[in-house]
Amino acid sequence: MLKRTLAVLATALMIAVGSLVATAPAQAADGVYCDLDNRCYITISSIPSDPAPRPDSNGWTAGAPTCYYENSQSGLLQLGYTEADIRVFDGGSYQRFYALIDCGGSTSYWSNSRQCYVFMKDGVWPTRPPGYSEEAGYYGCIMFNPTPGGAPGVGTETNFWSESVPPGLQVLTPGRAAAQLIATFALRGIDIGMAPEVNPAWGHRRSYVGIPVWLWVENPQPLTWGPYTETATLGGQTITATAQVTSVRWDMGDGGSQVCGGTGTPYTSGYGVTDSPTCGYRFRTTSESQGGDRYTVTATSQWVVTWTALSGANGTVNLTTQSAVPIEINELQTVNVGG
Repeated sequence: MLKRTLAVLATALMIAVGSLVATAPAQAADGVYCDLDNRCYITISSIPSDPAPRPDSNGWTAGAPTCYYENSQSGLLQLGYTEADIRVFDGGSYQRFYALIDCGGSTSYWSNSRQCYVFMKDGVWPTRPPGYSEEAGYYGCIMFNPTPGGAPGVGTETNFWSESVPPGLQVLTPGRAAAQLIATFALRGIDIGMAPEVNPAWGHRRSYVGIPVWLWVENPQPLTWGPYTETATLGGQTITATAQVTSVRWDMGDGGSQVCGGTGTPYTSGYGVTDSPTCGYRFRTTSESQGGDRYTVTATSQWVVTWTALSGANGTVNLTTQSAVPIEINELQTVNVGG
């Protein structure tokens, strides 16, 4: 009796390291499952699935550390898998058999849940279905088509949309790739053109209550006004993005503001004391109550960045840039002379 007990223990130990067992009863114990034909396999604690999404700053979730291909017991054995390669989930009244499979790489990764190699589709994508945002990606799912010996072959492909990057893939959705490209744009506020100009003797601008102030964009450039265009390939996506200012909001410092849709009209002395035909302002109060006796005029540029991907995905991003200058506003005094 003691010898038989030791023999059973020795058998279980051999099973744990993937050895074939010749004599063991059908059972599921100590991490080992044995069928009625005395074939034994290491058990797994749960049905294989993909990791719960825990995206990093790029939106990537690490793939499953161990990848499993599911088939019947006989199917796996016929494909050349040995007992050492096969794992079993034992549900008591049923068993599910899996074989270890290569997980793939950063651009094509095995999905335990979908039972296929998942990858982001190249080329032009179909029209994005309703309910999916600009962040959604279009993916392929190639079923495992094993050949004898367990080598993977090309099987049936299905496709799907997903708002998040499937686990294991290190690719970017078009929207995220566009956001990363746009974040590199060195857009800046406009060079402010204003009449009155800076008086060299004072070192700042000075005007008066009720006198027209002209506002314009001085020397508009691609990075201050647009259009500014960049193309880059990021995370498998080739993105072209173009930035353009659509309007400038001028906050004059006294509580008033003016929104101008164009670059404005530069002032020349030939205009005289008249309002700008495109973008101007008249102050109603002096700046004496302000720190340093100055108003701060702030120009906020409203940018619209449009982007497209080779896949056909597209979208828009709104941005702002600012620049500011001080201005002193005084009051003209009148003197009545008798006679």
